[in-house]
Amino acid sequence: MSWQVGLTALVLVVVGAAFLFAGYRLFRVLVPIWGFIVGFDLTVALGSNLLHAPTLSSPLGWILAIVVGLIFAALAYAYYYLSVVVLAGSVGFLIGEAVAAAVAPQASTGALVAGIIGAVALAVVTIALDLPKALIVVLTALSGASAAVVGVLLALGKVSLPALQASATGGALEVIRASGWLSLLTLVLALIGMAAQAGQLRATRYTHAYAHRRSRTTPVQQPAPGAPPRWPAP
Repeated sequence: MSWQVGLTALVLVVVGAAFLFAGYRLFRVLVPIWGFIVGFDLTVALGSNLLHAPTLSSPLGWILAIVVGLIFAALAYAYYYLSVVVLAGSVGFLIGEAVAAAVAPQASTGALVAGIIGAVALAVVTIALDLPKALIVVLTALSGASAAVVGVLLALGKVSLPALQASATGGALEVIRASGWLSLLTLVLALIGMAAQAGQLRATRYTHAYAHRRSRTTPVQQPAPGAPPRWPAP
């Protein structure tokens, strides 16, 4: 195993596990990290396809991939709410495209139109119903489970790094879709992550509600009769 493969696998597993079990709590921190990974991976894939050579084979390729990754990370951090809406739109696009492909497999234009309609619809619903919290939980659990599974497969040599780089982040999904048991494993992990995050949100909500009740029911101590007034400290 080369150090590039080992480092990529480690990053996928660690970031994937963080997304899976603490995606909502760490979303503001993890989104820039994930943005960096997407920007880095996208640069590598585009460079390989355009230049017909491995992008990371030269120092210039590494610098370019890191710079683009940092730009993606900065945009994801600066536009937090927008990134959630974009995530909703991307999921809606995939759903619409999948439905259109199932109904009419040969209609590529119809699939594109259905994907755009799905993206706009889910983005509007997310904004109108204020669903970013639920959406973050679902998407972080699914993406975290996928990343962790692909990281393990990469470390075990079941999938190659060039195969993942060839189609950017979509390469990971293709690897999982190609195997029924990997799809089931990813789904089970995602459901466990969703349950864990939901439990964390419930515990946080109960803690805040309890603290709010105590602040409203705790009596204010009055000074004893004849005692001098207590002025607040400067």
